[in-house]
Amino acid sequence: MNIVELLRFPFTQYALAASILMAICASLIGVPLVLKRYSFMGFALSNVAFMGMAFALIIDLTNSMALVMPLTVAATIFLVGFGNRFKKVSGDASLAMLTVGSLAIGHFVINTFSIRGGNIDRAVSETLFGGTRLVTLNARPQEVWLALLITAVVVTFYLFFYRRIFAVTFDTEFMQATGQNPIAYELLLSVITGVVIAMSMSLLGSLLTASLIIFPALSAMRLSQTYKGVIVCALIVAVICSPIGIFTALLFELPPTTTIIMVNIAAFVLLTAIGALRRLLV
Repeated sequence: MNIVELLRFPFTQYALAASILMAICASLIGVPLVLKRYSFMGFALSNVAFMGMAFALIIDLTNSMALVMPLTVAATIFLVGFGNRFKKVSGDASLAMLTVGSLAIGHFVINTFSIRGGNIDRAVSETLFGGTRLVTLNARPQEVWLALLITAVVVTFYLFFYRRIFAVTFDTEFMQATGQNPIAYELLLSVITGVVIAMSMSLLGSLLTASLIIFPALSAMRLSQTYKGVIVCALIVAVICSPIGIFTALLFELPPTTTIIMVNIAAFVLLTAIGALRRLLV
């Protein structure tokens, strides 16, 4: 079987659409997070989403997003909007506590309370690593349409508030000096970050969600030194790596989510080498 034949199957089309859409969203929100040294936040918040899914599973909630999304958004608002204003616990310690605590609570809840007609190990694996969720989206097309809507919102947000996002990322004091309110834009960025992570978590799993936030941004920084250049490069890397990972996984019968991560790692190594070589030659 080749790539052309794979594209004829609906599950391939839905997997490609979902992975590309979430890669676009994750790479866009990943750039300011990485530049603000919040790289670990993606993993922390995806574990919060995991905890929300655990509670949704035990109460047999049909639409898990009704619980996961508000919980993830609330955690994001606290970390980005207010967490750095509390001095008793440093930022990295707060992220570490949130990561370990939410992961432990989620796993404890799933293992302590029975899941109706479900398999605990499979539920944990699907939530953390994506499992076969990405290649079974043809049975849940509404999730892909929701991902498309969220992507449109994120791209529109970036287009209209690009200068504010830039200022929030690098210099909130300058925004205050010019009469703007950086807290409002931080909170808005927090809400969008939480929504993207919750949606990506439901489609791709915790591990891939975190990697799509970190790797495209870091890879882009190997090539570009400007903020706009990093955003464009991160988008290109994310959009290229996801289809390569999907097709590689389907052609060689590999796990889709971890294969996409491996492709992103390979892209990071390659672009790091190219960046180093370019600096030597200049």
